[in-house]
Amino acid sequence: MTLLTGQDETDLPGGRSRSGAAWGLNALGIAIVAFWFVKNGIALQHPVWVWVLGAVALAAWALREFGRTPRLLVVAGVLMIAAGTLTVVPTDSLMIVPVIVGIVLLGANLRVPVWAASVAALAAIVVVAVSASIEHASVQFVLGTSGGMLLGVLIGFSRRQFRIAAERAREAERDQQRAELLADRSRAARDIHDVLAHSLGGLVLQLDAVEALLEAGRVDDATKRAAEARALAADGLAEARRAVHALRDDAETDTEADAGPPEVPHRASRPTTDPAAGLGALVDAHRSFGGEIVTQGDTALTDLDAAHRAAVVQVVREALSNARRHAPGRPVSLSVIRDGDAVDVVVANPLSGGGHGLLGMRERFAELGSGAAVEADRSDDEFVVAMHLPVDELAAEGDRP
Repeated sequence: MTLLTGQDETDLPGGRSRSGAAWGLNALGIAIVAFWFVKNGIALQHPVWVWVLGAVALAAWALREFGRTPRLLVVAGVLMIAAGTLTVVPTDSLMIVPVIVGIVLLGANLRVPVWAASVAALAAIVVVAVSASIEHASVQFVLGTSGGMLLGVLIGFSRRQFRIAAERAREAERDQQRAELLADRSRAARDIHDVLAHSLGGLVLQLDAVEALLEAGRVDDATKRAAEARALAADGLAEARRAVHALRDDAETDTEADAGPPEVPHRASRPTTDPAAGLGALVDAHRSFGGEIVTQGDTALTDLDAAHRAAVVQVVREALSNARRHAPGRPVSLSVIRDGDAVDVVVANPLSGGGHGLLGMRERFAELGSGAAVEADRSDDEFVVAMHLPVDELAAEGDRP
């Protein structure tokens, strides 16, 4: 997963689109205005200052299309407005075009205060009005050019709002991607914790048994226990690698891992990927580690769908790991009770401590988004993990005669 950089490759400083169509239209506009400016200027014999200011306004318009820095764009907009405004009356409103473009540019630029375009338009209207009174131009001329400038203010503000909305959308997408990345990392960390806590805890028990058997001279039994310990360690390592690969989202690495040596027989250190596996493997593994467990109800979890079944298996595995670490050799009870349209799964053992695994239990159930809940707390002289899950209606119907 990659995060957005926040910079659209099609954006120039100031937030302008680099589309070829926009450049083409502006180039066409510059060419048309320049053509009529030169033609009318020759016919009307404009004074030198009109030629100079008109050329400055057109050059600033062209600079606006090729500028690459925010400051240069602002300078171009100011020059278009200032030089164009002074030549609006002498050119019979022809140069109002670069003035409007400059106002739009300032109004749409997110790095310029929102009031800048309005102030520039108001100043331009005042200059045009004064020039019109000196040249004895009509009131309709002043009103027409003023309307064009106000229209530029509205267009610039509209484009500013559009760009603000686009920036907020990009920021929301970045935030969403960050949240997804953090969720993936949290999920992988939780999986690694579950795998290592269970496999290492079982490994310690197996090695303790090996040591005791060797001291008793039971070499064959110790060898068998050592082989089981090796299988458990290899299984836990393989599952930890899977969690890391999932964090990296590296399909190619997963393919190489799948093509590696044959997997050892399934043990409870591995998060089950078979929805039909239920809790049987966990119960067998707990007993193989020397633990005592009493089960009640349907440990195959046939009333739950695959997602809820997998979450229960993960939580029960963590609960059994905690029981072996904090209450070794003490009896554990595991109950699966169907209660109407829900299934309650309860794991209880003599008092033990908490840990990061309790947070992981709650996170797993929260991700289901189905109203399933898990609680882990002390009750009298026991530590109880209780789960409440909705029944899978399809699975329940399949069990009916």
